[in-house]
Formats: sequence, structure tokens, C-alpha cells
Amino acid sequence: MDNDSISVMSHLLDYYSKVPQERIYLHTDRPYYMVGDTIWFRAHLLDAATRIPVSRSRYVYVELYDQRADTLVQRMKVRCDSNGVFANAMFLSKTMTSGSYTMVAYTQWMRNFGSDYFCYKPIYVTAKTGDDRYVSCVEAPIALQSSPLLEVKQRKGQLLIRMSDASESDTLTCVIYGGGNLVETPYIGSRVLRIGMSRLRPGVVTVAMIRPRDKLVLASCETQIASRDSICVSMKSQMTEGKKMPIASTLTLTDQEGRPLKGTFSVSVTDYDVVKPDTLQPTLSQWAVSRRDGVYPLADMLRGRYPQMTYPIETEQRITGRVKGTLKSKLKNPHLLLVNPAEGVRHEFELGDSSLFSLTVDSPEGTTWLLEGTKKSGSTEMVELQVDKQIPPTVRLPHYACQTGNDLSVYVKQSNQQQMYAWNGVVELPEFEKKGSKKKPKSMNYGQLEAPRNLYPNDPRIEHAASMETLLSQLGIYCSVGEDGHKRIGGIGQIVGKKYVDNVTETDDEEILAILPQNVRSIEYFSMNHPQNTMYGVRADIRGRIPGVLFIFLKDGSEIEKRKHLLSMARISPLGYRYNMEFYSPQYPKTDKSDYTRPDYRTTLYWNPSLQTDDAGEAIVRFYSSDSSKRYLVTIEGATEDGRPVSWQGLLR
Repeated sequence: MDNDSISVMSHLLDYYSKVPQERIYLHTDRPYYMVGDTIWFRAHLLDAATRIPVSRSRYVYVELYDQRADTLVQRMKVRCDSNGVFANAMFLSKTMTSGSYTMVAYTQWMRNFGSDYFCYKPIYVTAKTGDDRYVSCVEAPIALQSSPLLEVKQRKGQLLIRMSDASESDTLTCVIYGGGNLVETPYIGSRVLRIGMSRLRPGVVTVAMIRPRDKLVLASCETQIASRDSICVSMKSQMTEGKKMPIASTLTLTDQEGRPLKGTFSVSVTDYDVVKPDTLQPTLSQWAVSRRDGVYPLADMLRGRYPQMTYPIETEQRITGRVKGTLKSKLKNPHLLLVNPAEGVRHEFELGDSSLFSLTVDSPEGTTWLLEGTKKSGSTEMVELQVDKQIPPTVRLPHYACQTGNDLSVYVKQSNQQQMYAWNGVVELPEFEKKGSKKKPKSMNYGQLEAPRNLYPNDPRIEHAASMETLLSQLGIYCSVGEDGHKRIGGIGQIVGKKYVDNVTETDDEEILAILPQNVRSIEYFSMNHPQNTMYGVRADIRGRIPGVLFIFLKDGSEIEKRKHLLSMARISPLGYRYNMEFYSPQYPKTDKSDYTRPDYRTTLYWNPSLQTDDAGEAIVRFYSSDSSKRYLVTIEGATEDGRPVSWQGLLR
């Protein structure tokens, strides 16, 4: 191999190391859910060039969108664990409507390359019996780039490559990259280059002809290498027939040649009579083969031109901004005070000649920070504190098609029964009978009318909400973005005409959304088209719809900071990471089960986002059967340590 070809390869490897790219895939325990359910998920983060699982980015963002209203329902931040696994749970509100929803996953680093490379996972949420639809993502097939100068064919297990206008004296370098491949070989002009397909991994690959002396790309095109390998999974199970009985299954993962597959995989076990295999959405293996790996401009790679990155690899949480003087005055050696009242954390920093600051913080979900900028003397006069805002990306949701398929009536029936006994985590045994009624708190709105939708004082949803946007979604009120780019309360489905804070009219929606949920005492909402809405001064629009009326009441002593500028103090609540959630699987005794009178209608019986196989490719799955399950659907997703995608589904009887 000459020095020129070595230089070509070194340029590509150097670009991969300096501009790494990521791909992300979401695996959920089920493809469809009931309102009030929990979505257990794992985000598989892979290196785009090698497909090896990575955790360079320590945080993954997962969002849930209402497809019909095109509005954000939830946004959460997931931090990887000690094994580099991004997994957590998303709770669906009881007030959600049936329809198609989209889960979106990405990292901050992925935003540098556009939202087209985010992961979009369609799910269907049902709220009534007989709603037996599920969704499939309608995507156009990938358009492979071609070149009139370069002819690439696949025939009899070989990749045939020929440059049409090359002379016999030309010695070029042929490079094949993409899909986890990186191959370079000399090419003699006008001849046919034959490369065995066994050397290439499946996926979309780019074939390029390069002139070594000046690193000029003469021609390039794309071709798709079909998947040839199939994953072999064997199960040896120990099962006891009956209800609430232990089940243990040893899974052995190997390739076609019997070599064990070692890695960390996500595994779900569901009731097969309720959850059927999903044939509409691509598995991780199909997703890896049918999409491009990332943005790799070959000409820039060869010439050492690197793009300017706007978003860094997020390895830690930061609060950034600056302390400046008002009226263009300059501060000398300003100070910054950082306080976390909940944990009693207090730090003071001297910024020196620079007024900019970047603070490393640990912010779980719901954390509030207080910042104060001062002069060197400690005075806050003529001091302005500016904190950089976290602006989420703009996503383009794909189009979905609802199709009739799996019968969800059994699933809905079981979910309804399950919710009767475990709504909001409260266990109600069937042998106990409730008598009497709970006294409702008195209405606080100035009309003294009882609202049809309420969040009463001491409601746990108020204390645990991460933002006002999340809190309002509990009442079926979602936020939309206006033409001016500002958020407004209400959108398709619920139009809010009047907003009151402590019975005082509030016209600025962003002021309401800036309220901390922990400062809220109660919320009363007269939904759209309610007959009492006209009493509060709202009138029907031209379509005959009567907007809703929203009342928000704050706790005693709470204050809402409305001044946006010339402030030396700021209270911020950044989007914090959600603590890891562990899937709960009930444990029943080996013999006597007479004390367990509560019915068990679980749909997902086992979920493990980080099941590790040993050197022999083996792992053990243990769970207990429910009262109705007889057959079980086992789903495995992930990638091996050497970058081989693994997707498998099997039936356990």
C-alpha cells in the first residue's frame, strides 16, 4: 500500500475522531398503550460510523407529541447509568385522548446535524374499548445517490465496481464507507473491481473513486447492502402452569455460525394474547440497514475541513450567562452567587476580568436554582444578570397511517381492571367496600362555581410536576406556539379564552408558564363549551365554540417575578434529568398464595433495559405469570460490543 492511500484512510479516520456522529433508536415495551399507562423505554445510542454503543453524550432527550394537534405533551431528560444505558419511564396522563402520538429522542450533539437524524417512534394510545387501531410510520424509501461515471452492481455475492471514463493507466483509490464499513483498495482504470460481500456489513454504503495525488473525488454513489445474518436465539425455560407462578428462561444469543453475541440488550416480555408482534415499525436491525448513518461530506473529510459545531457534546449539566452593568457600564471583577434552597447548596464565584460564567451543576428533575450577580463590593445597584435560555429543537413529525389490526378489546378490559386497583399507585383490595363520599374543597373562583376539571390542594401531581406546561396537561390543556414564536396556553382541542391568577386577569401566557408548580395551591378549569363560561366574560367564536376559563391560585406568600430585565437575581428551573426508574415485577411466594387476592392483569410482565449476556452469550430472565397470561412474547433489541445490531422476537409458551 503506497503513502497516498494511507493518507486517504488517515483523513477519514481523523474526521471520524474529530466529528463523531450519533444515531439513536427507541425500544419500548409495547407498541400501543392505554391512558394512564407507563411507557418503559430504552434509547440505544450508537456511533454512526461503527454502530458500536456509545455514551459520549451523557444525556438523552425524549419528547412525546400529540400527532393530531402537533403539540408537545411531555419532555424529559435521561441520564445514562454506570453501564452507559439510557433507560427510563414516561407516564401517560389519564386525561389523554385516543390517537396517534410520536416519541422523539435526540442528544444535544445530534442537533448540529439536523432533526432528520433524530429517532421518531410512533405509538397509539387508546381510551375506550374497541378502539383497535395502531399506527405505522409512512416514510418514503431512501433515495440512493447515483453517478453516471461510476457503475456499482451486486451479483453472486460480490460487489462489482467500475469507473466508466477512467483510462487503463489511471491508478485510483476506491473507498467504501458507511453502514459500519470502512474499506479502501487501489483501482486500476477501466477494470472491474470485485469485493466479496462477506467483507461488508449490511446498510447504506457510499462508494467513491479518489485521485490520490490531490485527494480529488472523481465520482461517488450509494448502494444498499442487504442483511444476510440472522440472530439465533434459543430459550430453555422452567415454567409452572397456573396463576402467579414463577417462570425462568435462559436465553442464548449466537450468530449463524454459533459464535456467542456479547452485549447489553433491552428485553421485554408481554402477554402474547394481548400484545401481538409489531410488523409495521422497523426493528433496530431494519432501522440500521434502511437509513444513512449520518452527514459525511467526503470532500471535506479529505481536505481536513471540519464543520463549526453549535452544540457541544453534553457530558455535564451547565448554567451559562453573564453579569453586566446596566446603561452600558462595565463591571470590574463581578461576583456570582449560586444557591439551591432545597439542598442548602451555596457557592460564590469571582468572575475576574470576564463577565461570562459557565457553572457545572447537578440538576435532577424539578431542581430550582437562585443566582445573584453583584459588584465586587457586594452591591447589586446597576447590575444585570443574564442567564442563557435552553431552547429546544424544532422537529418535523413524520406522517402516520392508522390501520386496523390487533384487537385491543382484551387489552383495554384488562387495563381498566388493573387501573381500578392501582390508580395512582393506591392499592384497593376487592374485599373492602368503600362507603360515604369524599368532601370536595370549596371553589375559590370569584363566581363560586364548581369547575368540571380541578387540581385540588395537596394533589401530588402539583408537587411532582416539572413545569406549568406539564401541570396544565393534566387538565387536558396543551401549549402551542404562535406565529410570533411565543408559547400560548391552549390549542387544537382546548381553546382557553380567559386566564386568572388569584382571580386577577393575566394576559401574558409566558408569565403563567413561568410559575413554579410548587407555588401553586390549586387549579380550576371550566373546559371549552361549558355553559357557565359566559358568566366569566367569554363569548362564542364564529364557529360557535365557547373558549374555556382557567383559574390558578397560588400558595400564601408566593411571589411571581415579572420583571424580565435589569435584575441582579434570577430563579431558574432548568430541564433536569429524571431519576432512573426500576420496573416493578411482583414477587409471589412459592407455595401459599391465598393472601394475594388482588387480581393480576399485567400486560408487560418483564422489562429489563440492560440485560447483559456473558461470554457464552447467555442471560437469564425471571418473572411471575399473571392471572390471565398463558403465552409470552419475548422481544430483544440492542447492539453487540462490536457493533452488530440485534433484533429478535419469539414466543414462550
